Amino acid sequence: IEGSIIHEDEDIMVLDKPAGLAVHGGSGLRFGLIEALKEMRPGSPEISLVHRLDRFTSGCLLVAKNRALLPALQDQFRTGRVEKQYLTLVRGRWQGGARTVDLSLHKGRLQSGKRMVHVDEEEGKDAESRFIPVDVFAEASLMQVVLKTGRMHQIRVHATGVGHPVAGDDKYGDPEFNRRMREHGLKRLFLHAQSLSFYHPRTGRLMSLSTPLPETLSQVLDHLPR
Repeated sequence: IEGSIIHEDEDIMVLDKPAGLAVHGGSGLRFGLIEALKEMRPGSPEISLVHRLDRFTSGCLLVAKNRALLPALQDQFRTGRVEKQYLTLVRGRWQGGARTVDLSLHKGRLQSGKRMVHVDEEEGKDAESRFIPVDVFAEASLMQVVLKTGRMHQIRVHATGVGHPVAGDDKYGDPEFNRRMREHGLKRLFLHAQSLSFYHPRTGRLMSLSTPLPETLSQVLDHLPR
């Protein structure tokens, strides 16, 4: 975790969160990233998550070290002043260039207690994702996704909603496509928070930070047929 820190000052920290690490404990997990950070920085007991990434999503995560500044950071997310860009691999050859997906999303629970999100134009909350093709392969497309909102599982549900489920998604994805991607070396959800832009809560300076696609994912792209 120490090696995943890409920016730190007295007020904030930005990390390249590893895939598989939950942002906090709970749901059968004794600890997560935030608990580890409090152990690592005993002099900063107010360390708090500003936003969240799914456990199996890697990439840029913003953490506040000063709780007094947390509301100002969270307000940037709520009002759309934060730009979040992701990279994801989806099923099929994407056609037609960049596309905005604005399907409304509703969060619920299955009988098992697991949280699920589905498209619901009547009861769902507004959600907007901009999908931009980066590279196209024989049976998959590498996409950049710019989030305008930050709903739970938004990219994964939007991608499935337009017929291009995310590779390695065992909740909303295509099992057969996932099987074929495993043959090319994919062992996780192919979703990476590539960059994050926001305003520093103390100085007002625009902060733009990015992290490269993990090697485990770039190697998958190297093996995909065109």
